[in-house]
Amino acid sequence: MYAPLPNVGPMNWIDAMEHLDTNPLLFTLAVLILADVITGISKSLVTSTTDSSIGKKGFAIHITIILLVWLLYPWSIAIGYEWVGDAVLWLWIFMYATSITENVGQMGLPLPHFIKDRLNKLSDYAENGEPEKENKEDK
Repeated sequence: MYAPLPNVGPMNWIDAMEHLDTNPLLFTLAVLILADVITGISKSLVTSTTDSSIGKKGFAIHITIILLVWLLYPWSIAIGYEWVGDAVLWLWIFMYATSITENVGQMGLPLPHFIKDRLNKLSDYAENGEPEKENKEDK
């Protein structure tokens, strides 16, 4: 059998919404999302690979993540599984930090070699001297 989740109503979820203001992981994620957007736009301008379809897809992903956090993180607190919500936040923080690092590297800004060697998008840049195209049609 399985253990049922605690009985949680809308008021529990609303009470848990108060924790959104005090969690530093949520603030960190918000800052990284903004930084990813800025570095992504900068990268597309520097590398002359600006494409509105990539921008729309990225925008949709960012909005989806923000909505999921806004809806599901308070729920994880309300049912007593805040650690699951924190783990998901750490995962997204890591993914956004990686994306920002890739954007910075593809713009040609200096990064340590141990970072370049571990990121797929930057390894092509280090070998060929030019950024990898993001469009599948361009490959």
